[in-house]
Amino acid sequence: MNTMNLNMAIERISSINWSEVGKKNSNSHIQLVREYLRRASIFHNNYPGKCLYPFLMISNSITSPKTNIEEIQILYEVNNSYHRALVTSYLELNALIDEGNQVAIDNKDLFEPVIKLYERGGIFYRGEGGINVNGSSFPFTIWANLVEIEPVDITDATLDKMDESN
Repeated sequence: MNTMNLNMAIERISSINWSEVGKKNSNSHIQLVREYLRRASIFHNNYPGKCLYPFLMISNSITSPKTNIEEIQILYEVNNSYHRALVTSYLELNALIDEGNQVAIDNKDLFEPVIKLYERGGIFYRGEGGINVNGSSFPFTIWANLVEIEPVDITDATLDKMDESN
């Protein structure tokens, strides 16, 4: 079986310094979280599955891949259970793409904003009544209509420009 996408995803996750994630605050982090939540809202509306939104579980929404993702060693370096769930789902999605699952293929960029967030040292979490990012809390009501908003630019050039103004 072709495992190109899964292998690239594992390499990408492996290159993140998980001990440094959450120790940096940058302007781009809010943009990345906003875009992830927009994508997650659309996906969750189309493929509802048991999860603690916005921590989607691909295996609960689409199907489980044939590859046992839980055996992938890099998951043990992700020291937060919610972020481990997102990384696991990211790896599951890529395994399903390799298997030819059309829903996975159609949603191949679902986790791109949150993976970029981790690569840039950022973190977000679900707090009492909202999403917390960069020390600020945003009520769930703000995120409720994200499916209706336009996508935002998360190219590295745009994100770097945002972070220059930190």
